Amino acid sequence: MICSTEHVDVVKKAAVENNLPLERVLVLSSSPIWALTSLAGGASAISRELLPWQKINDPQALKDSLITIFWSSGTTGLPKGLMLSHENLVAETYITSLSGRALAEKMVAEGTPVPSEYRALAHLPTSHIAGLFGYLCAPIYPGGTVIWMRRYRWDDLLKYLKQWNITHFYTVPSIRLRISKSYEVTDHFKHVVGAATGAAPMDGQLQSSAASRVGETPGVVSIGQTWGLNETTGAVTAVPAGESDVSGSIGFILPSVELRMIDENFQDVAEDQEGELLVRSPLVNNGYYRNEQATKDSFHDGWFCTGDIAQRRNGRFYVVDRRKELLKYKGLQVAPAELENLLFTHPGIREAAVVGVPASSDPGTDLPRAYVVPVEYGKISEEEVKAYVADRLADYKQLKGGVASIDEIPKNAIGKFLRRELRDRAKKEMGSRQSCECTYNTDLRVKSSLSALY
Repeated sequence: MICSTEHVDVVKKAAVENNLPLERVLVLSSSPIWALTSLAGGASAISRELLPWQKINDPQALKDSLITIFWSSGTTGLPKGLMLSHENLVAETYITSLSGRALAEKMVAEGTPVPSEYRALAHLPTSHIAGLFGYLCAPIYPGGTVIWMRRYRWDDLLKYLKQWNITHFYTVPSIRLRISKSYEVTDHFKHVVGAATGAAPMDGQLQSSAASRVGETPGVVSIGQTWGLNETTGAVTAVPAGESDVSGSIGFILPSVELRMIDENFQDVAEDQEGELLVRSPLVNNGYYRNEQATKDSFHDGWFCTGDIAQRRNGRFYVVDRRKELLKYKGLQVAPAELENLLFTHPGIREAAVVGVPASSDPGTDLPRAYVVPVEYGKISEEEVKAYVADRLADYKQLKGGVASIDEIPKNAIGKFLRRELRDRAKKEMGSRQSCECTYNTDLRVKSSLSALY
């Protein structure tokens, strides 16, 4: 087991629980020098000997190989280990570089200066494809430089953006949201020539707000979303380099990728209709580690079922939400992401997450409940939040489950909302409220009975 210095305590505990000798726990550090030492005894595991590099030219061997196992975030259930091959990572690296190469060739032909520096700021965990590919593969392929943060901290992020003149900035919507609402952000992005986001859907209004805070170089900056999953080795759609899209679109299909949109009966849906996205590509993973059933459930006739619901308009795709996270109100679908993106635009709300709570009168109906992080506590009320939504969305999308203010939205390491924790919290809160209402109603009945007696 290998860990960094800040995780020694939890790793030591895990090793003891699993009867792993501490001699086999290696601690990785990079400051002031690279070191990989045993937790027991301090023996160094770094050698100066160079091993021969195995060259694999057989396409099937590359496809069947195993280079890394990603563990799903577990936001909706237990984590699963998905297996990526060498083919997956090589294909993703090459395919996503094509539009950048085409732009560079065009700029050379037109005599336009091509940005010579490629500096990225690593602040997302490499336990997710966004961090692993975004910092270990994509910048290294063209010879870029990656500045590594030991862990993500907002103040450090802003400091390093300016200190290192970062030119390429890939991050997640939760950080983009903070950028769009933070007065501290000034000229931190003045050197950025490429900016993108992924890992969660982001609507056009939030994209526009975030993009307005990022320095733009005409004809060079690409601000847009990518879409993909750990299971697809990252992006399978993207906005081409040199183009800017703040419509909320996830861009266009990348080369060597096939997409389908289907209904619940696996029938293709028409343009403008919502459907689940299915992917077939060399970028799709080899299934889940030691979990044949999960692998079988994730594929249909050779297509990987992503679980993401989207619409296609004018050749571009717009993700609505995760199928597992869609709420149903009296048979109508409500996308938490739509409500969240609307709440993000409220000047008094820093962050917001929406989950469903079951209606007591109708077990098949979910009541949308919002958890909001106010910019200033005490400056925004539940009634104001509800009214903000009521003025802008249909009746069945209203926050009938209530609004609660909290200090922070629970997230995993990649910045995705941990909806399970919010749902558990909502059940407790709603249970307590119903209990209080029952007691109150009982008191009223007792008082009415006593009044009748006297």
